[in-house]
Amino acid sequence: MQYAIRTVTALLLLALPTLASADTIAGRWKLLAAEDLRADGTVARLPWGAHPVGTIVVESGHCYLQIMSGDVPSFPAGATPIGEQMKATLLSSYIAYSGPCVVDEAKGSVTLKVEAAWRPDYVGTEQVRYFRFENGRLLFGPAQGSIRAGDERWTRRLTLERAGPAPR
Repeated sequence: MQYAIRTVTALLLLALPTLASADTIAGRWKLLAAEDLRADGTVARLPWGAHPVGTIVVESGHCYLQIMSGDVPSFPAGATPIGEQMKATLLSSYIAYSGPCVVDEAKGSVTLKVEAAWRPDYVGTEQVRYFRFENGRLLFGPAQGSIRAGDERWTRRLTLERAGPAPR
């Protein structure tokens, strides 16, 4: 009996790091939804369309984020060359940035020093993002009300699911 109790105790102690790491931002995350929310919580806009595709990776002090529209655009023939149309679409349908980051799990924040980005004006900036876990999903985004839309202030919310096991 005592052997069985020690065995169960040892197994529980081995499992604790795995259980504790389930609610950590560390690891790979797959984007499920991207929404800009009004103050009342209703969806104001889908910034990358109805079918966004993306990944967030937070690992060993580094962070990488990539999001794009999963909707395939069409480019009509006309006066504007297709290459120019593609460039304009790319700027409005794709983002990516990466760099070293500091995670504060207690505050639910990630501060990322951008070393590479799809926009040159992001390089060298510090981007703070906030996160929380809800029903096994990661909710991630900039500060509440940080997006200006005319007279309104919106909050961007990315909903993600873990794309692999939580790191130990």
